[in-house]
Amino acid sequence: MKITFLGVGEACDEKHPNTSILLEIKNAKSETITVLMDCGFSVPFQFWKYISDPEKLDAVWISHFHGDHFFGTPLLLLRLWEMKRQKPLTIIGQKGIESVIDKALDLAYPGFRSRFAFELFFEEIKEGEAYHFFNLNWISAPTEHSQKNLSVAIETPEGKVFYSGDGKPTKETEEIAKETLLIIHEAFHIEPSVPGHGTVRGVLDMAERARAHSVACVHVQRDVRRNYETQIRQMLLERKSLIQAFLPETGEIIEIGKK
Repeated sequence: MKITFLGVGEACDEKHPNTSILLEIKNAKSETITVLMDCGFSVPFQFWKYISDPEKLDAVWISHFHGDHFFGTPLLLLRLWEMKRQKPLTIIGQKGIESVIDKALDLAYPGFRSRFAFELFFEEIKEGEAYHFFNLNWISAPTEHSQKNLSVAIETPEGKVFYSGDGKPTKETEEIAKETLLIIHEAFHIEPSVPGHGTVRGVLDMAERARAHSVACVHVQRDVRRNYETQIRQMLLERKSLIQAFLPETGEIIEIGKK
């Protein structure tokens, strides 16, 4: 599977765009499915740097309803309309996903959904329940965050990938992250407990307990990343005997899984 880190920043980071991941993964029919994981304020501008075909995107996952994770969706949809997309697009998230996206779209561009030449499908998921979209297995679990946030694990023939959205790891998230090829997790601070957020050390500990192959720390608080990046990278390096841990850069692309 191909993973592009479109953004690795938090809401107010002037250097790194909002955290968003582009997954290009093979399903059980060997089809390549393209999924956008979260779509915050600055994400559409990043998305179009890598995707020029308006038909390529299959689904958008929205972890929760904070602006840096979904406010870019109206702009993404507008440009797909401008580019004359025809293929349906599926948006997946927690209860209320269709209502929230419709409100955001109507506020940004009133009446535009009725003008789309492509259909929008919405899939509401419940935490802890298994789903099968695009011949891929999906399961979600809540993190500890100021607003309800769902992490998600997607099982593919190439292996499993986990994306946290925002929030501190929980027993439930650790359970669905077990034996994962890659955990992509919010790590807002280094060690001190920040209410509703993960930390680098906490995420590394969780990934090791889950016996994950590798972990990417994203959504690091802007001043922490600016002032302590060397320290963070050293913390990640110290775990190399147990897990491959890294601090991805905006635009970084990796390939993992079976060849």
